Amino acid sequence: MKIATAFSLADCAEQAAFETSRDLHRQLGGAPQLLVLYATEHRAEAALVAALSAHLPGVQIVGGTSCGGVMTEQGFHSGPDGAVGALGVIDRDGAYGVGAAPLVGDAEAAGALAVERALAAAGRDFEIPNLVWCCQPPGCEEAVLAGVQSVIGAHTPIIGGSSADEAIAGAWRQFATEGVLEDHVVVAVLFPTVRHGAAFQSGYTPSGLSGVVTRAHDRQVLEIDHQPAGEVYGGWTEGAVGAEGAGPILAMSTPTPLGRVAAEVQGVPMFVLSHPALLGVGGDLSLFTDISEGDVVHMMRGSPDSLVKRAGLVVDDACAMGGWEAGDSLGGLVIYCGGCMLHVRDQMDEVVDQIRHAMPGAPFLGAFTFGEQGAIVDSCNRHGNLMVSALAFG
Repeated sequence: MKIATAFSLADCAEQAAFETSRDLHRQLGGAPQLLVLYATEHRAEAALVAALSAHLPGVQIVGGTSCGGVMTEQGFHSGPDGAVGALGVIDRDGAYGVGAAPLVGDAEAAGALAVERALAAAGRDFEIPNLVWCCQPPGCEEAVLAGVQSVIGAHTPIIGGSSADEAIAGAWRQFATEGVLEDHVVVAVLFPTVRHGAAFQSGYTPSGLSGVVTRAHDRQVLEIDHQPAGEVYGGWTEGAVGAEGAGPILAMSTPTPLGRVAAEVQGVPMFVLSHPALLGVGGDLSLFTDISEGDVVHMMRGSPDSLVKRAGLVVDDACAMGGWEAGDSLGGLVIYCGGCMLHVRDQMDEVVDQIRHAMPGAPFLGAFTFGEQGAIVDSCNRHGNLMVSALAFG
């Protein structure tokens, strides 16, 4: 297996595609079989994917839009004309396929259809892949995971992120071999010939405050411990959230999301996070994940320092899961929450340095998403917010 990355800050899609494909071709010695592609909304143009396909014949493409920029081993990349980042894979004895399906009101069915199409594209119909990489718009992630797992089972790691934009205005898009898509799920199935490891964590710790969700609907928490959820949460934050009344709270709630225990490792709870996005006039909280009555929610706390260091630690864990030491990595992919990126944007060079330290000398591509998917432990696939999901090859 050969892995390489490239990026471009060019002011037009065709030039960005030319620079990206040229650099990948030079490093790999040919066109990649699989291209993982992320770009800011400014470059989410049909011309970008069309030009990449023309420059890299036969390549299969998976990815989506990234908030504010992209990152590679060469740094954090962001510019006034947008940014494009790509990771290419050549693995002639492996198999890779990409499939896409429109959501059209049934995200679970779309997830199932997309992975079936991906398996067909890989020439591995009815087989179980080693890994799945996914991209979809925010809002339907749990159903997409359920659909993918209905085809391949629950024990294959599913890694990826929800496409993002700059202003939470719905300008997010998904990328597939056939072009730039809207309201689609796109998945890649991977049958690599080398070792691989995946990890999924956050940079937050429990505050000690918790309660039981006693009323909920889809992604709205109406009551915690039979009290209006907004009042309870505002009290937990000591008035830092909710003092200004109803409205968007994404930025102010970033340091104090809600967490639920998804699994335990040697007695240590592993949390999946939910980002409070909106405080309703009735005291309800709207989240970027599904929530259910009976769920126990913990208020979590994170600092800029913990968010900066977490990406490198998650990549470390992904390498450990693969069974190799630092320095032996061939390359990898990192999904880093867009909300976390915005919170520590001035320190993104440090985030890159942390990942470089975890995979010294290896290429990697990172994207900033509005929802993260990963395998926490024993391929316990989950969707969360404000988290880091990493995939490493060695």
